[in-house]
Amino acid sequence: MDDSVEVEESDASDVLARSFATGLIPFRFSENPEFRKFVKIVSNGRITMPNGRKIKNSIHKQAVNHLEMISKKVQNVRKFTILTDGYTNLKRDFHFYVLHIAFVNEYFEREILFCSIRTVPKGDAISIGSAICTMLAEIGLKISDCTAFATDAGSPLVSLAKNHQIERVHCSCHFFDLIIKDFAKVKSIQKIQEKAQEFARYLAKHREDKKRLKTMSMENGIEEPVPLPLPETRWAGIYSILKNFLAHYATLKELSTLQRFILKPEQIELMEHTVELLKPLHDAIMQLERDSSFASEVLPTIQWVKNKISNPTTTTTLSGKMKQIFDSRTKIMYNNRRLLCSCLLDHRFAYNLDILASWEWELAENYLKLYDKTEITTHTPPPTIPRDDTLDNFFLSSAGKKQIDDLKTDLTSYKALMGSNRPSTSSPLTFWASNQNNFPFLAPIASELLSTPASAATCERTFSRCSDFLRQPKRNRASVETLNSLLTVSEMARSQ
Repeated sequence: MDDSVEVEESDASDVLARSFATGLIPFRFSENPEFRKFVKIVSNGRITMPNGRKIKNSIHKQAVNHLEMISKKVQNVRKFTILTDGYTNLKRDFHFYVLHIAFVNEYFEREILFCSIRTVPKGDAISIGSAICTMLAEIGLKISDCTAFATDAGSPLVSLAKNHQIERVHCSCHFFDLIIKDFAKVKSIQKIQEKAQEFARYLAKHREDKKRLKTMSMENGIEEPVPLPLPETRWAGIYSILKNFLAHYATLKELSTLQRFILKPEQIELMEHTVELLKPLHDAIMQLERDSSFASEVLPTIQWVKNKISNPTTTTTLSGKMKQIFDSRTKIMYNNRRLLCSCLLDHRFAYNLDILASWEWELAENYLKLYDKTEITTHTPPPTIPRDDTLDNFFLSSAGKKQIDDLKTDLTSYKALMGSNRPSTSSPLTFWASNQNNFPFLAPIASELLSTPASAATCERTFSRCSDFLRQPKRNRASVETLNSLLTVSEMARSQ
């Protein structure tokens, strides 16, 4: 076998192993006789099908190589955001934390990278901090270079950020979900929620009724999914169940086996009003959970949601309660220095009085000084030889003696640009990539602050894949190390 054939076989084996990781396929399937026969046929006998152990070893090797690649990619990174959250599987006694990092590279492009997962003996700040420091060290980074945490409001994570004196941005999706959960505690909402959840549990256990409901609804042009039980951790899960219940309610009334789930007219009216009030919060979560979101979008989104819930189609006691809960929760977000400054450095929102008041924009300008690490520079125009020593020439020479370039100068020019000819680019990083030379003091701050996404949703997606792996009966004995390799290879394949 020549070298090219060996390389081809090696590459094919790696791709095959990645397909096992991304396709949730148990390693032992590689020893299936019919599958081995299939591989032999399509490769004309050139590829020897590896066994399960070799597949597993290949995944571990690729995970290690990917970690080395990340280490090289971040070797010059000095300011980054940590995205982290914890995962627990009580059946398997799994307790671990996941680490992603986000940073803006030299081309003003943001990268969000999965690093690894680590078990923690306890869920306290010390154990979590130790795990994060270990994961960072593996790729050559230090926690002292981290400038922000993007996490939920769990007390250990809050304490960890506070102990390391690192700014923390509350995951906006978790924040909006807390408002929904607060609202769901209203007694009248609890009752209709219980009705919808009871129906969802019934459909999960009775597949024939579920199938009939879905078929009849589709015939009536209803494409929404049927209501099914959702985990408590699912953001805006209450909204989804109520909305799907209403979508299929007309069909429900036609089926004899589902008659006990028919509600009183006033209950349906209440459910419809609740869905109307929750929809802006759900839409905000859908917008901010994207990897392309920025922390600078959080305050504008809060303002948009506030406008929506303040002007419902029908003003009721319930809408007043929602506004009260919303206002109570959002106060703390407007006190977050990083959110204010990020919003200021996003050209889409800067100095917009519909988002922040004048005094809040001034406050953000003052806060920016805390991020300014660029040295102040001065320059003197070339000297001119005066023709005489008249008073006019004295004035001219005084005006041109020294010009100071500093953050204040940049802010003045930036504010003027926003007021006269605001750029129309959709991404703040695109704006700063083309304007970094025009604003040498603001651009480095923008690079630091815009590295932070609006949410830590990428961690939740990792946990979703963990659950997918662990739900498989033939993979439910996988160790945390194997899970780490599977997740790493899956992330690697997704980014390629």
